[in-house]
Amino acid sequence: MNYYELIYLKRELKNKLTAGKIEQAVSPYKNYLEFFVHTDTAKHRLCFSSAPGNIALYLDSFRGAKKSNTIDFFEKIYGVEISDVTIPETDRWLFIHFKDGHKLHFRLFSNRANVFLSKEGEIVKVFKEYDETEEEPPSPQKLNVYEIEEDISRKSTKNKIVAINAMFPRQNIQELTDIYDLDEAGEEELQEFVRKVCDEMENKPFPRLLENGDTTLLSEETLPVKTEKEFDSVNDLILYRYKNYSRDQRLRQRKSSLLKSLKRKIKRTKSGLQNLEQADKGLERAEKYEQWGHVLMANAHLGDVNKEEIEVADLYNEGEKVTIPLEIDLDIAGNAQRYYKKSAGAEKSYEEAMKRIPVMQKEKEKAERLLEEAEEITNLWEFKDWEKDREEELKEYRNQDNSGDDEQLPFHTLEVQGYPVWIGKNAKSNDTLVQKAHKEDVWMHARGVPGSHLVIRMGNDKGMPEKKVLLEAASYAAFNSKAKGSKLAPVIITKKKYVRKPKGSSPGAVVVDREEVEMVTPKKPMT
Repeated sequence: MNYYELIYLKRELKNKLTAGKIEQAVSPYKNYLEFFVHTDTAKHRLCFSSAPGNIALYLDSFRGAKKSNTIDFFEKIYGVEISDVTIPETDRWLFIHFKDGHKLHFRLFSNRANVFLSKEGEIVKVFKEYDETEEEPPSPQKLNVYEIEEDISRKSTKNKIVAINAMFPRQNIQELTDIYDLDEAGEEELQEFVRKVCDEMENKPFPRLLENGDTTLLSEETLPVKTEKEFDSVNDLILYRYKNYSRDQRLRQRKSSLLKSLKRKIKRTKSGLQNLEQADKGLERAEKYEQWGHVLMANAHLGDVNKEEIEVADLYNEGEKVTIPLEIDLDIAGNAQRYYKKSAGAEKSYEEAMKRIPVMQKEKEKAERLLEEAEEITNLWEFKDWEKDREEELKEYRNQDNSGDDEQLPFHTLEVQGYPVWIGKNAKSNDTLVQKAHKEDVWMHARGVPGSHLVIRMGNDKGMPEKKVLLEAASYAAFNSKAKGSKLAPVIITKKKYVRKPKGSSPGAVVVDREEVEMVTPKKPMT
């Protein structure tokens, strides 16, 4: 969520929630909190997600709270009237104020997104575990807006824009930079541009979804990227983005490997075609080598000259001399035969190139067609159907990322709802898995018992898969452990960046610096 979205969200929440009372606040699952607010005329459900990569605060359609498997929060403000909704001047926080002095603080950024309940400046309750020792909730920062206190001349364009206004939405910077050629803009010109764009977001927003999957408050006139969907309010934009994040993330995960293979194939065939298209130069060399062979044979009577080159009359240019390189250990006739062979080789290479060019051209066109089709698909199920229809065509591109079948890999591989998953085969395999995993991959292991390490591949995505993906993968981690026979088993879930291998430790041994634990029923992986 960005600051300009909060401006409008605050207005809507203030309009609808002021004078209302929170009847209940529950967390039906991890990183998610629902507030059920009743006013004299309506019922509202205020939803908060603190999930990394998918932080959101929005009003959704009302429904009753779940009665089971939920945890209640902030009971002290149940039934207390809401008096105001505010945001700070330059930071991504939102506050809900109550008549009895309580205050809810929504922190809407970073991997430490959270909700604090305070009274008289002291923390009363926190939604997620809070590592700080201070009794007061964290305070919003006074961030830089149009007051540059440093030399930004050597910064990238993106960092210059952020230095000018720290509140500028990051997801729109690259498109704006390309469209308006901001890399060439001077500092004053860039400041004027940032002011203009931010004024539009603050005073005349156009909440919309772009065809590239990003969202914006900018009009199509200011940001000329095709509109996929328009929203009636900023709240609707936030709600849509939150609910579609997991689906879009799975689509990106499923597409990622294939798109890389297709792009790699196109790059290789283009490079190969450039080389083949210069094959006519090889034909010129063949003709030259044959002529040199004839010239040397005409001078074969010279025998062994023990020189690195020889200058003789050119049979093909009357009255001129030609200098021909020689192999010292061969006589003139031997060097002539060497050039005949080189000529034949160059001619053969030319003929093979002429045969190969149309084949490679078709390969390039095929990969380009498949890439264009794949990039245009924006729906996960549509992409799965597309893959199925082109199964035979896609085989060669699937194989580009495989070094062999599963038995040859250092760990088992499978897929969970579009996410690639690795499972260690033994202690040594576990070490390899941890070493090869990306820091943002999700790492799992059955807690307190020997077992296989498991990783959900996330690429460079700092978020987490949705809950059902985590639980399914966790059940596989439990099955591949000594807890296999248990009805329920605890499984550690964390990012790989919080897993480290101490120097000198035994194979498979690791230390986990931060963890969450889920109870799951061990389940055999579907292969």
